[in-house]
Amino acid sequence: MTRQRITIEDVAREAGVSRQTVTRAMNGMTEISAKTRQRVLDAANALGYRPSRFASNLAARRKSHAIGLVIASFRNPYYTELAAEVLDVATARGWQVVVCSREQGTDLELISTLAGQVDAIFGYFVAPDQASLAAAARGVPVVMFERTAAVPGLHSVDLDFEHGIETLLAELKNRGATRFGLIESDAATDPNPYQPTQRRRAYEKLAGPGSLDAIVVAEESMRGGADGFQRLWNTSPGLDAVLVFNDLMAMGAVHGAHTLGVSIPADVRVVGIDGLSLGSVTTPSLSTLSIDRLAVARAAADIVDTLLDSPDTGVLHQPIVRTVTPQPLWRESA
Repeated sequence: MTRQRITIEDVAREAGVSRQTVTRAMNGMTEISAKTRQRVLDAANALGYRPSRFASNLAARRKSHAIGLVIASFRNPYYTELAAEVLDVATARGWQVVVCSREQGTDLELISTLAGQVDAIFGYFVAPDQASLAAAARGVPVVMFERTAAVPGLHSVDLDFEHGIETLLAELKNRGATRFGLIESDAATDPNPYQPTQRRRAYEKLAGPGSLDAIVVAEESMRGGADGFQRLWNTSPGLDAVLVFNDLMAMGAVHGAHTLGVSIPADVRVVGIDGLSLGSVTTPSLSTLSIDRLAVARAAADIVDTLLDSPDTGVLHQPIVRTVTPQPLWRESA
């Protein structure tokens, strides 16, 4: 049986004081007597109450806040560009940022470590059990990217790939494309097996039944993109537009096409997903479904601002969800 979380109200009831008095006692404020403070601390200890650093800082309001950012990999420029936007948004608010990647540990390990250091955590998390993520955070708010929050204590900035891909495919059709293919990331994170990504699910819903056979799954790298394009081209000749899981893989797909003597965009259009600045200097420059990383960073910070303004700093809040819709960015490859 899951143990019910002890709240600040439980401590107040046990000590026979107000909620405000508990807050003052836990934060070392001088407005209460030493005897009352000790009674509150004894009650908190007896109940096993552990206030989050987030709640303590909200009560004080005079401390600088710290944010933990978890990205998937430092090797993918999308995440470094996102980290730069988060840093800019945080700096404007006077927040500090601690950045780490899933290459350094599991979701639960990273969240558990950061929870003792920061006031809120942003990031990409793949662990299937959201309740475990919230438990690892120990009351510190977690804002997930590209994954809808469904349990108290977790919040999210969703990316609306369905509407973004719908707009992208409609414009490709207007440009003359009729046969579509997809290069999907294998998205396998040990010990979790491959599961179709949100991007693939949106594509399958919108591209039409004739395009569902023209899908390959490849390693999430430039090499994987090249290999994926070559396999896709060999098994589905005649495609005139290929959507690729991300820009890094799409750059590899362009290289794979050149190796086969396939001209882009004359023979086939290639479109990535991300909107990397690096895509503007490739040959040909890369068309992409661009994710507004600044909007993502601002949305995550706005969620934390909402929590900062909440009077209920000692409870796990119901999920707050914000949405950013990616938009096509047309360059030479399509």
